[in-house]
Amino acid sequence: MVLRKIMVILFSTIVLCTSLMATTSAETMYLNADEGIAPAYEIASDPKSIIKIIDNCAYCTSETRGADAVSINVEQTLEKYSGWFWIWNSVDGAHWIKSINANTISVVNTKNGLSSGTYRLKSVFTLTNTKGKTETITIYSSEVKVS
Repeated sequence: MVLRKIMVILFSTIVLCTSLMATTSAETMYLNADEGIAPAYEIASDPKSIIKIIDNCAYCTSETRGADAVSINVEQTLEKYSGWFWIWNSVDGAHWIKSINANTISVVNTKNGLSSGTYRLKSVFTLTNTKGKTETITIYSSEVKVS
């Protein structure tokens, strides 16, 4: 009887460990628009969020085109990696909004005096077409480290 209980406990432990290994070994895939793979949008075409850092100054570029777009709004936020639980925090003084009535937008903003860390640019595009349909897209740039 004791041997049977030990076997049941051992078997249950093996099954539990095997099932946990299968779920924790799943790989998460993140796609950036600049890697050649991008989702299809109804209004937007080729949205980009680009960050370049030179001498502790971030150059933040957001651009897109819109099919039949009559207005485009872009909201840029420079973010810094906190190092805890994959949290990105907004950098003070590095949030910009621009709206235009056209079908193409390209916005460049800068932020000086960056401290060491890892940065990325978050670009939120809101496009409205001639029929009044609105599309909102969030694109993240690649990550850049500052020493």
